[in-house]
Amino acid sequence: MTAWPALLIIIAAAAPPVEVSMLNGDQHVGTLEKLAADEAVLKTPAGSNRLPAAELLSIRVPSVTTVPATVSLFEVLLTDSTLLRVTKYQTTTSEAMVTHPQLGDLKLPLATIQSVRFAPPDSKVDGTWKQLLTRSSKKDQVAVRKNDVLDHLDGVIGSVDETTIKFQLDGDDIPVKRERVFGLIYAKRDTIPGKTTASIDLATGDRLAARSVSWDGENWKVKLAAGTDFTVPATSIQYVDYTQGKIAYLSNMEPRDIKYTPFFDLSWDYRRDKCLDGRPISFGNKSYSKGLSLHSLTVLRYRSGGDYRRFQTVMGIDEHFSGNVDVTIKGDGRVLFKGSARAGQPPQNLDLDITGVVELEITVGFGEDELDIGDRLILADAKLVK
Repeated sequence: MTAWPALLIIIAAAAPPVEVSMLNGDQHVGTLEKLAADEAVLKTPAGSNRLPAAELLSIRVPSVTTVPATVSLFEVLLTDSTLLRVTKYQTTTSEAMVTHPQLGDLKLPLATIQSVRFAPPDSKVDGTWKQLLTRSSKKDQVAVRKNDVLDHLDGVIGSVDETTIKFQLDGDDIPVKRERVFGLIYAKRDTIPGKTTASIDLATGDRLAARSVSWDGENWKVKLAAGTDFTVPATSIQYVDYTQGKIAYLSNMEPRDIKYTPFFDLSWDYRRDKCLDGRPISFGNKSYSKGLSLHSLTVLRYRSGGDYRRFQTVMGIDEHFSGNVDVTIKGDGRVLFKGSARAGQPPQNLDLDITGVVELEITVGFGEDELDIGDRLILADAKLVK
């Protein structure tokens, strides 16, 4: 009889407590009972809460913390932008076999592998490695480090085992000792068809580009955009980001036009994802990873293209300053919002209808004092929502 309560505790513990953010700004906390293509179901003290999957913005699992690496890991980058940090990488002519600390042994189609980095991070050559990754080449590349210089050979990469990489250079087959290789970059491949609906952060620092993700009561089920299916333990997923294709942060977009008129000789260019003096964006005890900081007499214009329904942001004066500004937001020349922000006032939540709007304009003017002293406006979490 005593075994049953213990068993129920184990079963209940398998369902992770989560924090869910919705497109409309609502936040929900509960135990995840179900996640499927159509809905997420949370268990709360008030009962089951059913949330439409199409309105999900993110799912965070606060109980899952980052797991530091205890061994040297290789970075495997897939064509769908999935990044796996593994302890083993071997290939045949058609398949890659990798071993992941939490996901175990995995088999991946070789055609989905973009690159493999065997060497650990090093600022002396990291920049060169990134340049090689963006280089358009019809041939495979083997990167070799010589002191603080990263060189590469163009050819055809063959099979890879624990000690040797078979490499064809100018028609000659050359076995290369793997211990001498910094990394492998496979010839540019077409993006594999498949819609990425979510980006998933693992406790190990990996990121999965998922075509679908679900929770079956015990494990996460993930299908990569590249086509591979994973079963992911409950203790592995930290964050599921559904923003791709649903929202666009203004700090990730390039303005069509930027205008700033200095009051004196000082210039205060707008800043992305930080305050104007470089501090993280925050209001009170709440921090924001995304947002814009603007000084008075700034005008920003963005092309929204008519593809979004709402413009949402938390607007206020930087709490470390005592300025006041007037703010006007227009959509295709039509005023959507006209108001002000004053030091000492609580931040305002703006949620504006931009249905059909092609160009969004944000103008920050002087406040009631007609001066620019401390006029530092923050648009925290500024985003366009479909």
